[in-house]
Amino acid sequence: MSAYQDLSNERDTLVAALEEQTDLQNAHPEEAGIISKVMDDLEEQLAALGEEEAQDDQAGLSPILEMFTRPQLQTDGFSCPASPGGEAGDSDTDTDMDYSDSDEDELNDHLHYQLNLLSFFNNKYLRTSKTIWKTITDLCSDIMASATGVPQEHPQTIEAREDEPLLGGPGAVTQRDRDPIYRNLIKGTATVAQCGILLLVALVWAGIFSHPLIFFSAHPLLNSSAILLQVQAALILQPTATPQQKLLGTRIHYSLQAISLAAFVTAFTIIEINKGDHPRLTSPHGIFGLITYICIILQALLGLVQYFLPVTILGSADAGKRLYKYHRHFGYSLLILELATVAAATQTTYNVDVLHIPLWGVLVAAMLVVAGVGARIKKHKLGF
Repeated sequence: MSAYQDLSNERDTLVAALEEQTDLQNAHPEEAGIISKVMDDLEEQLAALGEEEAQDDQAGLSPILEMFTRPQLQTDGFSCPASPGGEAGDSDTDTDMDYSDSDEDELNDHLHYQLNLLSFFNNKYLRTSKTIWKTITDLCSDIMASATGVPQEHPQTIEAREDEPLLGGPGAVTQRDRDPIYRNLIKGTATVAQCGILLLVALVWAGIFSHPLIFFSAHPLLNSSAILLQVQAALILQPTATPQQKLLGTRIHYSLQAISLAAFVTAFTIIEINKGDHPRLTSPHGIFGLITYICIILQALLGLVQYFLPVTILGSADAGKRLYKYHRHFGYSLLILELATVAAATQTTYNVDVLHIPLWGVLVAAMLVVAGVGARIKKHKLGF
């Protein structure tokens, strides 16, 4: 398949995806926010594809034009071929080859005609030569891979550079067409994040269940479970690429976040009841906790408005889409704040005297979560 056919097929695929997304928008008006964003992404890819084709055409024609127009081939617009007995323009051997001004003009016109003709056929035949060159280079790469044992990357295995994560190679955290969505939970550095969040939950739950359960015990159990759900919600959505994947990933994301929000609200209610008449905000954990709960509510409201109610509250779906990157920024920052609140909980009197959950263990778990989730962040989704 030629490079021209590759670009043509890619364009056809994007157009088909755009048409399919239009049908989805008509069938699911309640998903207008995310579907409109996906359509904008497809239109941007089509525009980028057009620019790539234009650049390929210009790059392919430039060397040929340079060959016909470089100075050593020109003398007042055209150069005479060298004779067998001497250099071009040698008066001793080319006296019979002198041209009049009219002959030079005629030859000049002929040269321009050939250049125009070459430009006309360039697009058709240049792509064939590029395909042959690509086949040769691919074959050389395969030979080198066989000789060295190091697999070579091919264009079809490399995702667009705008999807490159902060850490890792391009495509390392992009969901393939045939991949089930649950694989997003272990794809790339997700395993690192999973180890971290499971370690955190294990430390909290082991500390709680190693002592007699009381009314307060539900507070750390629910909070740690809610953070676990939030990490899964982030990991499931990060690698999605196609419109269908993004739609399914978003639905799973907000479902997990809704359960997580319910757990946080319940945990806050329990600690408020447990405190009774005792003073509040007397420790860093209490202060961080209140700030964290407020931020969780604000983040949930932001996600609700931008996705479900952009037209009703903001006036348009575009206004909702402009909030997406802030929702992502706020979400990642909130995760760090939640982990800091858990770390601060290890310094409370109850943990120091009763539970004995180690600070170093919580810090190690938090660093694994931040590293695993943060490494999969795609830069363009944050507005970079």
